[in-house]
Amino acid sequence: MAEKFITMPADFEQLIDQLREQGPFETNKAVMNFAAAVGWYFVKKREPRGKGTHGREIRWNVFEGSNDDAFIHVLALAESESIEILGRDRQKGEDDPIKVFEEYATAGLQYIQGKCVDVPGDLLDNLLDLIAEVNARPVAPPPGLEGLTPEALDFLAG
Repeated sequence: MAEKFITMPADFEQLIDQLREQGPFETNKAVMNFAAAVGWYFVKKREPRGKGTHGREIRWNVFEGSNDDAFIHVLALAESESIEILGRDRQKGEDDPIKVFEEYATAGLQYIQGKCVDVPGDLLDNLLDLIAEVNARPVAPPPGLEGLTPEALDFLAG
């Protein structure tokens, strides 16, 4: 079986380096995970990585070794709403979890560029404002728990 890789979008290599060097992220993997989450949360759509613009690669086992492969699989499941996306018998050309992850990371990096880098202020402060925006948004309770107070939901969340 061929080794798998996560490909960072070449158009955002400078931003990835900046987030690692000036931001709170220690690794490219951490930047990609954060960017994919931002892409899913704020952008709500995937952005193609672009043809022929493959950037640096991160070995799949780096994600597996820290159990971040679970996030990649859950993101793919949420996108496709079908367990078949995780199957080995997918047709050639069909989405796979890695492609879904890379495209949400690209969307997230694009969003981060516009909201945290291309605006006045310190990169880290702007990232913290982005995270505060997430925390300030009201979260709808999961189905079946609609009657619980926000405090009760916080307690259940741990």
